[in-house]
Amino acid sequence: MTVAADLFALQETDFALDSARARLEETESQLGETVALTSARAWLEAAAEFLKQLKSTQSDLEFEADEVRAKVGTVEAKLYGGEITDSRELSDFDADLKSLKSNLLTREDTLLASLEQSEDGEAAMAQIQAALVDIEARWKAAQAHLQTEKADLEPEIERLRALREGQSAATDRVWLNLYDILRERRDGSAVATVERSMCQGCRITLPRNIIQRARNPEELVQCVSCERILVLVI
Repeated sequence: MTVAADLFALQETDFALDSARARLEETESQLGETVALTSARAWLEAAAEFLKQLKSTQSDLEFEADEVRAKVGTVEAKLYGGEITDSRELSDFDADLKSLKSNLLTREDTLLASLEQSEDGEAAMAQIQAALVDIEARWKAAQAHLQTEKADLEPEIERLRALREGQSAATDRVWLNLYDILRERRDGSAVATVERSMCQGCRITLPRNIIQRARNPEELVQCVSCERILVLVI
């Protein structure tokens, strides 16, 4: 192999290593609870709290309605029991009874509305619970996949790192330094292939003498435009 070909092989390893590291970082960033999962749990908690408040209000309304209902019964017993004979007192009790019945009707209407609201709240909570079960199931499956991918990537990164160390150790330090400088300048692409007399890094047509020099296995030649190290594709 030529010097340029050795550096090209090193670049291929670096590309693979960069890709694997990036994917591992992305995988690790996705491990843990997602926004969708935490949001669904928060919605369920809020729905449960709202339903609890509705039930508490409903219980208070039922108690108050029972109290008014008991008062209606007491007034009716006095009004129709024959104990009261005075017409004015009878009139007062009749007015009290009408007021109590009107009050009871209002409270019963409010209680009915509260019962309907509770039913709607229970239905909404059931929907949120079902959605949470689905989200948790998909989240667990995704987490298992990510863990598997992470377990595959870590040894692959170690293999590529060891391969790179071997390739670097076999490369002249001067050439390796140049490679590292160009790799940093050119977004990781320090070596470019030459196809049909064209540098595939910057897409310019190369002078004939540059191509001839690049054929020398012991010489390292750079593109006259992008400065990438050139390697001929045979």
